[in-house]
This record gives sequence, C-alpha cells and structure tokens, in this order.
Amino acid sequence: MRNKEYRELQLSRSQLVSIFLGILIVGVIIFLLGISVGKKQAQLAGESGIGPKKEAVEVKEKTPPPTETAKSLISEEIASSQKIEEEAKKEEKEQPPIALKKNLYYIQVAAVNNKEAALSLAQRFKEEGYPSLVLDPFPSDRKTVFRVRIGGFQTKEEAEAAKTKLKSGSKKKVDYFIVRD
Repeated sequence: MRNKEYRELQLSRSQLVSIFLGILIVGVIIFLLGISVGKKQAQLAGESGIGPKKEAVEVKEKTPPPTETAKSLISEEIASSQKIEEEAKKEEKEQPPIALKKNLYYIQVAAVNNKEAALSLAQRFKEEGYPSLVLDPFPSDRKTVFRVRIGGFQTKEEAEAAKTKLKSGSKKKVDYFIVRD
C-alpha cells in the first residue's frame, strides 16, 4: 500500500474573514438581482394585462364615492358605539369592584383559568345574594388562575356558617375552603 499524501490548508483569520465577506457580498448581489427580475416581471405582466395590478385598478374605479346618506349612517354608527362605551364606563364607575379588605375571611368557591367563566360564576353567586369577587392571577402562579371568592366575613364562624349553607344548597360535591386575607 502506498501512503497517500494529504495536504492541509491553513488559513489565517484575515483570510477567513475575507472569504466570509466575499460569500456575503455574492449572496447580497444574488438577492438584489432576484428583486430586479421580479420587478421586471411585474412590469411586463402589468403591460400585457395579465397581472393583478390592472384588476385592482379597475375595482377601485368601479366603486362609487360614498354618498351623504352613507356618510350619515357611518357617523351614526360611530356615535352609537361611543355612547355604548360611555355607558359601560359609567356602569363600571357606579359598581366598583369589591376590593379585598385585610383581616377578613373569604370562601374560595372556584379557581379557573378563564376570566369569563370566573366572572359568570361570580355573577351567579351575586344573584343568589352572596357578595362575590374575582381575583386576578397572582404573580407567583405558574398557570393563569382566576379565583372566585365569596364574602368578607368578620369572623371565621360566620364564614363557616356560610360555607355549610353553600354546601347544603349545592347538588354536586364541592370543595370550598376558607381563606383569610
């Protein structure tokens, strides 16, 4: 067997950098040529009537300018949506959310990851006559959890009594627990 001669290429850093820059420049040139070819193709398609540009222009020309009745309908729509937003803001101001007061007892009735579900559950308990609130997720939570709590009881005994009343009124097995905040 004959020993094959191996040749080794040794490149300095400056040579490697120049090779990298050369490859980068060639890539940029190819990219720019592709863009110019694409523009030329679009021009040719537009001149021959094949491309989508001419159709878009025709559609724009066919649409009539808005009439006065259309303008008035749009302004009425905007005014009604603004009125609805103002009414919603007034309702929020009239019914401020129940804030957690310190050193009170609450019954936690649910912990869900959907805010709408939590709000509807809290509303259901309000309709039953219980003061309820929804807590936003805590910063320490790993998952998004909205907590639904009832009360604001002064003593633990009051909270226990309300908890037993809630459990007896429920058809399903529930796992309510008391929290002191």
